[in-house]
Amino acid sequence: MLDIISYNTEEYDYPCLLVLGCFDAIHIGHDKLLKEAKLQAKINGLDLGVMMFTEGKGGKQIYSFEERISLLEQYNVKFVLKIDFTEEFKKTKPLDFIKIVEDKLNVKAYMSGKDFRFGEKASGKSSTLKKYAEDEENGVWYTAVKDVLYGEEKISTTWIKELIENGRVKKVAKMLGRPFSVTGEVIKGEGRGKSLGYPTLNINYPEYKVQIKHGVYGVECTIDGQVYKGIANYGNKPTYGNENVQLEVYLKGFSGDLYGQTVTVEFLRFIRDIHKFDSDDELKAQLAEDVVKISAEESDNEGCAENND
Repeated sequence: MLDIISYNTEEYDYPCLLVLGCFDAIHIGHDKLLKEAKLQAKINGLDLGVMMFTEGKGGKQIYSFEERISLLEQYNVKFVLKIDFTEEFKKTKPLDFIKIVEDKLNVKAYMSGKDFRFGEKASGKSSTLKKYAEDEENGVWYTAVKDVLYGEEKISTTWIKELIENGRVKKVAKMLGRPFSVTGEVIKGEGRGKSLGYPTLNINYPEYKVQIKHGVYGVECTIDGQVYKGIANYGNKPTYGNENVQLEVYLKGFSGDLYGQTVTVEFLRFIRDIHKFDSDDELKAQLAEDVVKISAEESDNEGCAENND
């Protein structure tokens, strides 16, 4: 288990390589940087640390701080430098930031993405760090890693959030290196799915999470070590005049009571928008068609609303 070190409060004595960045998503651009940092830390006998904002830079998040911590464990990260992105922190000048870090941490090396910006008004750049490291009196070295592109555009958390909000989950998975997921508690619903022959898990969509486009999706859930395919409806239920936004998940082949338990839903593909149906029979027929679309054979061959991926 990696250590959590609070910025400007707690110390880390062992010589380390500190990776600088926001890390509010852990996408494939971050993956490239972290893999290179893991290698360099090992070669140079340094502990690997990662700077991370507790709640990103504000707004809805793709992953919680705890989820990002979990994702970092595969890179042999020894500690996370936890920083709150406060108004006071935003006013910190670039070199003052470095001084504060080095006052508490035994930093021997820094790494970051080439476009990394830090300090007041984002005035610190990779060139700032390069110049700082070139001064032998500072006793550190610095490496910048090139950006990862998707097509001709640099992958960014902002772009990924926009794709999630537009339901482009297949493209999101390519950028994250894993499906977009939502983890929440299973709560009691109205039981309408069960009456239609499609019992659903009603899951609390976390308040902090970036809101996925309302619609019906092909999903996967792992329960007790077994993977289930299913369909998820995120949004309201116009057929029954219910405007409450809810995440409901039907899992093919699953039966059981999960009330009060936490379930993670992985969004694999967008199937369709939410529609109002004239009868239960019409809705039931549509659900049967949706379930057919999530079969492994058809998901590979049939198109969906993501032809630009």
